[in-house]
Amino acid sequence: MSRSPHTQEPARLRSFFTLFGIQTVGAAIIYWNVLPLYRLAIADAKPLQVELEASIWPLVAIALIQSGYWISRRIQPPLPRFRNALLGLCILFLARMGFVLPTSIFGFVFIAQKHDFQIPAFRYGVILAGLFSLYCYLQDFERLGRSFLGREADSDAN
Repeated sequence: MSRSPHTQEPARLRSFFTLFGIQTVGAAIIYWNVLPLYRLAIADAKPLQVELEASIWPLVAIALIQSGYWISRRIQPPLPRFRNALLGLCILFLARMGFVLPTSIFGFVFIAQKHDFQIPAFRYGVILAGLFSLYCYLQDFERLGRSFLGREADSDAN
């Protein structure tokens, strides 16, 4: 017995919010752990002594964001059909503001390197993976905002 398309819609919509929620947890872990380290690095260029726990959380966050993002891209769950211009614009604004920290980190680590600032080579890879993960997450965040505006939310050029 097959379900009608209308009964499958809420389940598929739940899958979007579940996968987006997984990504959001990963992004929150990154912001929660990285922002204090970034502030310390900006204030004092001496090498940071990062605890093992602080080294593992970014890897967990990257895995959460990447798994949620790529599963969502694979199954393509529908976005909400709810329309609200104010909510859509607020979400788009938050998505843009959400990329300020990753852009600042990239600029600090790769462009305007302080003379005394040093991190192990492995961490450069983790930083790039984290930045890419946040980029992927914010792409989905923008898709959600565009869906509330009633625009074609998945312009796959992104």
